[in-house]
Amino acid sequence: MKVITDSFVKAPYKMCLSVLAIVFVIEIPALALKMTKMPETMETKVQQPRERAISLKLPLQQPRFHWGFMSRKDFLSGKLLIRIIRNGQSNEIVIFENGRFSEGWEAMPLPPAPGRGEIYFGFLSTGRYLTAPGDKLELELTVTKDLEGMGARQTGILPAGKYKSRGTYSWLVDEFDTSALGEELAKECKMSSPEVEGLLNKLRAMSEHKAFLESWKDQWPLKITGQKGWLTDEQVSAIKAMRKKLKIKLNMQADPTPPPTDSVVIDENLFRKYIWFWIAIPSVALFAAIFFWRAFVRR
Repeated sequence: MKVITDSFVKAPYKMCLSVLAIVFVIEIPALALKMTKMPETMETKVQQPRERAISLKLPLQQPRFHWGFMSRKDFLSGKLLIRIIRNGQSNEIVIFENGRFSEGWEAMPLPPAPGRGEIYFGFLSTGRYLTAPGDKLELELTVTKDLEGMGARQTGILPAGKYKSRGTYSWLVDEFDTSALGEELAKECKMSSPEVEGLLNKLRAMSEHKAFLESWKDQWPLKITGQKGWLTDEQVSAIKAMRKKLKIKLNMQADPTPPPTDSVVIDENLFRKYIWFWIAIPSVALFAAIFFWRAFVRR
């Protein structure tokens, strides 16, 4: 996904989206990048192959959103490729090998954080490739030497070796309908209509006509060497406080009384009462998990 301008990461957008991302994402039980899928209502309705740019992240097991390798040279000394398989035909795309990116490929920018490394674990294509909802994907990474790295809350090593994974698209986007998200932003962030529309325009520009590859079945384990990443102690404390606050809020919403004999009716009423929660939270959470956190990255 392309980065946004510096004005986009300034308040109130950065603060508002950070809160949305943290609050929604921390309650997702699944690991990020492990078979994540956007809701069908947000997917393309086109079943035929279409040309889209590609955005992918490596399926590292431990980091949820961010990871940086400390040595760009060591990382690029290996090889990374993806295969798009459709109707028995395979299109193999080499992203980098022998120290250089292939034409039309680049690494996503690293987050502006101290000690974050030299190269990010996500990659973007400037060109477009034929993609379709039914495609099967294969990813292969050759690591020539142990690679040290750092994430938001950990440090670790990806040992030398050959890594493979299979998966599907986490999101295929053509024209991106942001109307539901606009209502959520206006409500949660108390933003004016021009502010919301400006934000959504940037979001559409980053997302439309793209294939996001973050839905991997096979995860690549890191050897964790430390529990201190680039987040400050204050930021870690803030995240923990938000998690605690959200859990308290959710517990207060739960009905503590035991269900009577006609519990079926009561359960149905409770479901209707909190239907906004079951519908809105997963959609916004997945969206925030996959896109908002990296939206704050800048060149």
